[in-house]
Amino acid sequence: MKRKNEIERTFDESIAYLLKKAREKQGRSQDIVAQEAGISRITLGKWERGEKTPNTFDLYNVLKVLHLKPCDFWEELSRHFEATARPLRIAAEQTKIRAYIERVRKNRS
Repeated sequence: MKRKNEIERTFDESIAYLLKKAREKQGRSQDIVAQEAGISRITLGKWERGEKTPNTFDLYNVLKVLHLKPCDFWEELSRHFEATARPLRIAAEQTKIRAYIERVRKNRS
C-alpha cells in the first residue's frame, strides 16, 4: 500500500474538516449520519479524522444525508485544500531550488 505524501494527507484532512463541520452544524451524530448513508460509524469517524479517504459513492451518500450538493462541497473542498496546501507547495519548491543550487555548487568544485 502506497504511503501518502504531505499533500495527499492535507487533502484528506480538508475532507475531514468539511464533513465534520457540516455534520456538527446540523447537530447530527456520527451514528445517525453513518446509518442513513449506509456506512459504519467507524468508517465515518476515520474520514472525519483524515485517516481514510472516502470513496466517491459513499461520500456522495453522506453528502445526500447532510443535504449538501456535491458541487458545493467540491467547491468548498477545493478552496480549503488549495489554501491549506499552498504553504506546503511553496516549501517544496524552495527545497527543490536549494537542492538544485547545492548540486550546481558541488559540480563547480
